[in-house]
Amino acid sequence: MSQIEPTPTPQPPGEDRVRVSDSDREVVAGRLNAAVSEGYLTLEEFTERVGQAYAARTRADLNGLLSDLPGPAPVAASQVEPYRPPEQRTRPRGPNSIAVGSIKKGGRWRLDRDTALGVVVGSVKLDLRGAELAAPDVTLAAETVLGSIKVWVPYGVRVVVDGTTVVGTRRVDEDDRVPSHAAGPVLRLRLDTVVGSVKVFRV
Repeated sequence: MSQIEPTPTPQPPGEDRVRVSDSDREVVAGRLNAAVSEGYLTLEEFTERVGQAYAARTRADLNGLLSDLPGPAPVAASQVEPYRPPEQRTRPRGPNSIAVGSIKKGGRWRLDRDTALGVVVGSVKLDLRGAELAAPDVTLAAETVLGSIKVWVPYGVRVVVDGTTVVGTRRVDEDDRVPSHAAGPVLRLRLDTVVGSVKVFRV
């Protein structure tokens, strides 16, 4: 008579293989958001990682996104700062610099909480993909009397654009890749031209 082998008891998955919830993803997104204002991540690095966070399926997927960031520990999902409407912030008072010619910024550069740039005759070109934000909510004002303003922003960053153009055109690329409730930096762009064009590109 043959002996019946006992059915093995299923073992729980390892910690790294445990599936994660939406709340877990929000916690990591909140820590990545804080890392931007702390200077550890650029806007482009943030958008890449937060996209991976919202697509994560296991604990290992999420842990890898934070492994090279120092403390503090990730915040609780309930502590993630909610999106604040634009009327709760005011624009900076006057340009930090006024130029005749052009202003061009790119690569890795620091963007203060309130920054203003101005050109009398010329162009303003700002590539924000490598920018480090001094705060989770930043206002950048740029103005020209005669000339153009072009701003490049990575996908995944919440952008609020306002301002006026007396004579000329305005174009703002929209972004629907990240949920509206998602944690992340808020970039407020006040772009004013008298005669010229305004373009905000997603890259």
